[in-house]
Amino acid sequence: MKTLHCAVMEDSKTHLKILEKNIDLNPHLELIKSFRNGKEARDFLKINPINLLFLDIELPDINGFEVLGHLNYELSTIVTSANPKHAIRAFDFDVDDYLLKPFSKGRFNKAIDKVLLNRNLLNENKTEENCILVRSNLKEVQLFPKKILWVEALGDYVKIVTQERKLIVLSSMKAFMEKLPHDKFLRIHKSYIVNIEKIEMYNHAHVQVRDKRLPISRNNNLALDKLLNYWN
Repeated sequence: MKTLHCAVMEDSKTHLKILEKNIDLNPHLELIKSFRNGKEARDFLKINPINLLFLDIELPDINGFEVLGHLNYELSTIVTSANPKHAIRAFDFDVDDYLLKPFSKGRFNKAIDKVLLNRNLLNENKTEENCILVRSNLKEVQLFPKKILWVEALGDYVKIVTQERKLIVLSSMKAFMEKLPHDKFLRIHKSYIVNIEKIEMYNHAHVQVRDKRLPISRNNNLALDKLLNYWN
């Protein structure tokens, strides 16, 4: 899964915290730096290229469009503004989306999907989810990741539990995890990988998938919280 390095220009402390939280919860994004000062952002971004800029227009020291005009490399831009009057000029700069503040987490993630689609990354992620090939019982089997409930370590093998069947495959957990979309699956324990969308309940010690309780290692609690918050 590709990660977009991003920066935020936002003079409001409240909206800056909201943006930083949404970025932190989105597995496609990595925040490089936040700015409340437009000139500082302009000077930093001119020599430190990023992939995605969250741009507030009405900054106290400089207009956000002036910052875009100083950047001589291609990047994706999402304007975040409480004022819709800047929309026409924003799209003259070929921005990817225009978020009117306040916005919901769902609207934020929709804007990110638009950026991924424009960068041909969303299709790439969907291809990863089409199917994977495994060899079980001397036969090649096609698996759709969305049908996998969990994967369990069995020595030199893994047991793949799907909605319809169970398969035993010669593979390490690490190698099998590489075949799966990382925004939908998490290795919650040295012996278990779980499909995030199939979790019915969870606490600090276990997740519940159908009638099976799977243990969570202490180090993976935070990662699980982030992915569940993103999808919920």
